[in-house]
This record gives sequence, structure tokens and C-alpha cells, in this order.
Amino acid sequence: MLSDRWRDFDVIFFITMVVLMGFGAIAIWSADGLPPLLSNNEGTRQAALGLIGIGIMLIVAAIDYRFLATLAWPLYFIGIASLGLVLTPLGQELGGAQNWFDVGGFLIQPSEFAKVGTIIALSAFVSSRGEAMREFGNFIVAGLIVALPAGIVLIAPDLGQTMVYVAIWCATMIVAHTRRLFFVILTLLLGPFVWFAWNFVLEPYHRERFQVSFNPEMDPLGTGFQILQARISIGAGGIRGAGLPGGTQSQLDLLSVRSSDFVFAHASGMFGFIGMVGLFIAQIILLWRCLRVAEIARDSFGQCLAVTITGVLFFQAFLNIGMNVGLMPVTGITLPFVSYGVSSLWTFLILAGILQSILMHHRKLDFDRG
Repeated sequence: MLSDRWRDFDVIFFITMVVLMGFGAIAIWSADGLPPLLSNNEGTRQAALGLIGIGIMLIVAAIDYRFLATLAWPLYFIGIASLGLVLTPLGQELGGAQNWFDVGGFLIQPSEFAKVGTIIALSAFVSSRGEAMREFGNFIVAGLIVALPAGIVLIAPDLGQTMVYVAIWCATMIVAHTRRLFFVILTLLLGPFVWFAWNFVLEPYHRERFQVSFNPEMDPLGTGFQILQARISIGAGGIRGAGLPGGTQSQLDLLSVRSSDFVFAHASGMFGFIGMVGLFIAQIILLWRCLRVAEIARDSFGQCLAVTITGVLFFQAFLNIGMNVGLMPVTGITLPFVSYGVSSLWTFLILAGILQSILMHHRKLDFDRG
């Protein structure tokens, strides 16, 4: 029966996610200058895309997550193809990275959607190998599964998304039956690679942005300007915030990309310390419910999916908030469920649907075994 299928649907997870989306839509609408709600503005578009995305999430949740294992490699290679295609003249450059498609006036970021295929493929591979992940060859293959999309994204170049792809691999390795010695070997091998990427792959402005992120006073009117404005916006919010339409930095248009990359700084100026405490509480509740999925999962594939999705979700949140407060480099990464952008929003709603699917179908797995 339909009611039996949905009885394990995590309502707390769903409500918390919707609260974050609503929080984001209000912040985005405010960042856009409080235009009429029925006009074509970023806040209204985000809300409409969020409703469509929730529908997509519910469809994904209704599908038995084990079926995704059969689609792992087609989804993975479709993602790889899209990442390669965006580097051609068909792709659009924005913020120094050629990482977008213009589809009917919407900017689509394939590196977001490709995360889904990468997570599913890596989880399928690791879970199918089991104890064989203790073999160095399988450890290397698991690394290559992530290295291929990460390498293409780095060429764009998009350092933030590259870091998220590395987080996908790290999170999956937590539940893989692999040897710690392999991580030591990999760390030693990564040294020359990081040196090469820093000197020959990253553009000079990327290196400058990384250095200035931790010391914005080096270039207060240039690369460091945005970071300083974000800090001022967060501090100026005080306890209760300035309310709509936001703090002085937002109203004077000193804080740019405040609907996406720096939505946290904008929201801090608008909602203040109390609002940000509420945001962190929502993130903690979401983390709790995600970890609960990993605990309930009855098979290795479901456990790999749950742990990896949880790791990616909260690493990206940490990266975005850290970027806003000056603890992480400015990499142009979004805050899940909050920042403006259909690609990020729908990607995390799809991943949320997979988590719900694991919950909704774990009893079926017990029945099959019985």
C-alpha cells in the first residue's frame, strides 16, 4: 500500500530542508532588492524551482535506491560527457570558470549534477568490492573514479567544486574496507600533484584569491574587498539584524554575489546573530537525520550512499560558511538548499531523495533477506 511505502519517510528531515529553502528564498528575494513577489525576480524563481525540485525529490524517494546501482555507470559517464562538453564553445564562462550551459535563460552547472553520478558510481564500486577494497588496485580505481570528473572540473578551472569532488572520495573511503597505509602512500603522492596544479593548472587570479582569502588586507580594494565586505556585513548584523532588505553592505551594493556565494553574509546582516543560530540549528538537525539514514541502511550500497551524501552536504556547507567568514578560500561554492541556483538546489534535492529512498526501502531489504 502507498501508506506503507511512505511510513518511513523522514518528515523531520523534509521539514528542516524546506525551512532552509524558505530561509534561502527570503534572503535571495531580499538580495534582489525586494521586487514585487509576482515579478520575474530571483527570489520568486528560487521558490518556484524549489517546488519543482521537491517534486523531483519525491519521485527519487519513491524509487528503490538499489535500482540506482544498475544506472551507476550510465549516470557517471553522462556526467563526464557534460563536464567535457562545457569546456567547448557550447559552455559559458562566469567568474573566470567555463562551467555553465545557458539553457533557456537558466545557467546550468553540470559539475553540480555530475556529483550525483559520481556518488552513485563510487558507492556502487566500493560496496561491490567489500573486503577486496583492502587491495591497493581497488583503492586506486576508487580514486580514479573521482579523479576523472575532479580533473575536468579543475581545468575549467573551478577549485571549489574540485574540493567537493575530493570530499566525495574521502567520505566514501570512511566506510570502505581499505587499509590506512594506502592513505599514507596517497598523501605522499599528492604532494607533487598539488605543487604541479598550483603552479601550472590554477590561474594566477586563483592563487591570488587563495592567498588573499586568509589575509584580505593584502589587497583591500581588489581581491580582498569582497571578503572584507562579507565580514563587515556579518558583524554589522548584530543580535537581531537589520531586517529587510538587509544590512548596509547589501543596500549599498558593496557585497556582490550576495544571493549565491555570499548569501550567508547577506543573511547575517539581515537576520543577525539570532537568525544565524537558527540556521546552524537547522544544519545540525539535518546532520542528525542524515547520520540516522547511514545507521539505518541495511546494505553496503545504502550505507556508502548515505555517508557520502552526508559528507558532501556538510563539507560544502562548511566550505561556503568558512568562505564567508574568512576561514576558507573564496571558491564560488554554494550553501546547500539556501543559495540561489537551480543546479545546486536540484542536485541536493536529488541527493535528499536518495536518502529518503534508503529509509523508505530498508524494510523491503529485511523482507527480501527473510
